[in-house]
Amino acid sequence: MSVMSRKPIYHRLVIEAQPDVDIWLADNEGHLVQKETRKLDTRLLPGQYVVAFGLGTQTYPIELSADSSYTQAEIEAGPKCPHPKVKLAPL
Repeated sequence: MSVMSRKPIYHRLVIEAQPDVDIWLADNEGHLVQKETRKLDTRLLPGQYVVAFGLGTQTYPIELSADSSYTQAEIEAGPKCPHPKVKLAPL
C-alpha cells in the first residue's frame, strides 16, 4: 500500500461539562477547532490540543492518541497550560 492511499486516523474525543458551560477546543497552534455547550463529541486527528471551559478561562492540555472521554472535573483536576496565542484564518 502506498503512502498516498493511506487514510488519516481519527480518534473520538468526548468531553462532558456542567450544564450551560461552553467547551472551547483549540490546537496547540492557537487555532479554534470546535466549540460546544455542555457536551463535545467529535473525531480529530491525533495530536496536542487545549480545552477551556468558558471563553478566556484557564486552559488544560489534551493529548489525543486514542479514543478518549473526559468530564470537566477530570480535566480541571489535571495539569494547566498557558493559553496558546489565538490565530484567525485570513479572510
